[in-house]
Amino acid sequence: MSDSDFIRASARMRIAFDALDLIASRGERVLIFLDDLDLQARLAGIIQRRYHIASPPMIINGNASGATRQARVDRFQIGPDEFDAMILSPRAGGVGLTLTHANHVIHLSRWWNPAVEDQCTGRVVRIGQTRDVEVHIPISLLPQGNASFDQNLHSLLERKRRLMRDALLPPNATEADRNELFQATVN
Repeated sequence: MSDSDFIRASARMRIAFDALDLIASRGERVLIFLDDLDLQARLAGIIQRRYHIASPPMIINGNASGATRQARVDRFQIGPDEFDAMILSPRAGGVGLTLTHANHVIHLSRWWNPAVEDQCTGRVVRIGQTRDVEVHIPISLLPQGNASFDQNLHSLLERKRRLMRDALLPPNATEADRNELFQATVN
């Protein structure tokens, strides 16, 4: 299957490559979070060929040793100011890395726990980041307005984020809340 056919076969891939085309045209850098190891390798080859870069994007997943992982991070961080991509597994790349040379994040595969996804985004949003960061979440849509898996998962993650935020920073009581409590108490 050709690279173009591979991209066209998936709505999520088409959306991701629309974002990558824009990022490449701006000469910016991107982190792509993807859990599937086979797809990581395939995506690295497609990106290298499509954007005519000298070597495939570096990959950080559970297969890289600590020293190799750090060497890849260092190489990405000191690379020239031109288009580049790094592909990371959310589990291997979501903790302990600073990758502020990128200013784009693509969550190609989503994690059920929004805290893990937020940690992945946090690799770019760190002290030392000097540019605005754009987060891209490819969400495929179904025809006739039916909710897709991607839409349902996005809604679930947003609900979980809201619950975490409200538990840690409960909203202030409103006048309506106070009136409701008063009425429930006196009646």
